[in-house]
Amino acid sequence: MSIFDESYSPIDLSRILGVHRVTVTNWIKKGAIKAIRTPGGRYRVSRDDLMAFLDAHGMPIPAFLRVKEKKLVVAVDDEEMILHLLEQFFSTNDMPYMYKLETFSNPIEAAFFIGDRKPDLIILDLLMPELNGFNMAEKIQQASPHSQIIVLTGHATDNNIARLKNIHISAVLTKPVNLKILKQTIENALI
Repeated sequence: MSIFDESYSPIDLSRILGVHRVTVTNWIKKGAIKAIRTPGGRYRVSRDDLMAFLDAHGMPIPAFLRVKEKKLVVAVDDEEMILHLLEQFFSTNDMPYMYKLETFSNPIEAAFFIGDRKPDLIILDLLMPELNGFNMAEKIQQASPHSQIIVLTGHATDNNIARLKNIHISAVLTKPVNLKILKQTIENALI
């Protein structure tokens, strides 16, 4: 593992610390934050050096820094708009530091990926062509029993929810999804 596997630029640090990037660069130049310089002259701060800085200055350590390894999340939905929304959601705040998102509009391709990679969490639509979410959830349970499943559907009818009772589902959320509820549901599923 190299420093670039888990390191942060001054822009990353400005978002994490809630200060301007110039402030971060000044802290680096003064030695308050230990950093290396890339061959291109850019600064990079390792995760450990960032945590040491936060600890030395009595600053809270964000939850994503306490995570040793990013959780793999797979989103399967035939609606490109939903996949785009999830990509945006997983690229905001601390989400990209905690989770790696893979999206699939084709459930067959997703099934192969899930069987091979055994993700921590799958966000799954119910009604899709080729392979519906009910059958896919059953196959996921067999191929990757540790994977948590959150169903995200526009069809959360009583009948559909009853069909899900026999399958280990962490939660059922309806479209359009409330992003705060989605974040909390993801955190609860992966605890």
